[in-house]
Amino acid sequence: MNSNVWLRRTWTALAVFALCLLVGGALLYRSLWARYDSALAQLEARSERLEGVVQSGPQIEALLAKAQASVSPWVHPGGDNAPNEVQQKLRELIVASASTLVSSQVAMEPGVDGQIDHIRLTTTVVGDWAKLIRFMETLQAQLPPFWVSSAIAMREGVSNGPGPQNARVTLQLQAPISPKKVQP
Repeated sequence: MNSNVWLRRTWTALAVFALCLLVGGALLYRSLWARYDSALAQLEARSERLEGVVQSGPQIEALLAKAQASVSPWVHPGGDNAPNEVQQKLRELIVASASTLVSSQVAMEPGVDGQIDHIRLTTTVVGDWAKLIRFMETLQAQLPPFWVSSAIAMREGVSNGPGPQNARVTLQLQAPISPKKVQP
């Protein structure tokens, strides 16, 4: 009879242990299923947002092209040779005004605080007052623009008499350049 009691107690203990394992497994399964369900909900939301962005791709590209078309007349082309090209464009404007370029310096300056990169130019031009005024008018109407930071005009030669009045103009200019393309 003793062995019968111990056998019943063993079977009862095994049954309780099996029941505990079953309840523990069910709780673990429920916890893992809840985590899976939560992760799946997040993934679906992100997937839907990404799908929306992908579907909006043509619209985004059209808006980007429109923005580039609006901005491109206002910035000089960027690139490794941009400072030389901008300086050459300024020389062409000076020569077209029949003035004389005395000196010209160019420096690339990176944009700070959200501004775009620009090229700083310092140039000295001499010539007849009327021609220099035409040059300054052309410079103001030029696209892409040359923004004048400072201008110093000095008269040269005699100040009286019937002849043309010559002057020397020293300008500090800024020329905005297009940003470098970011590779996706």
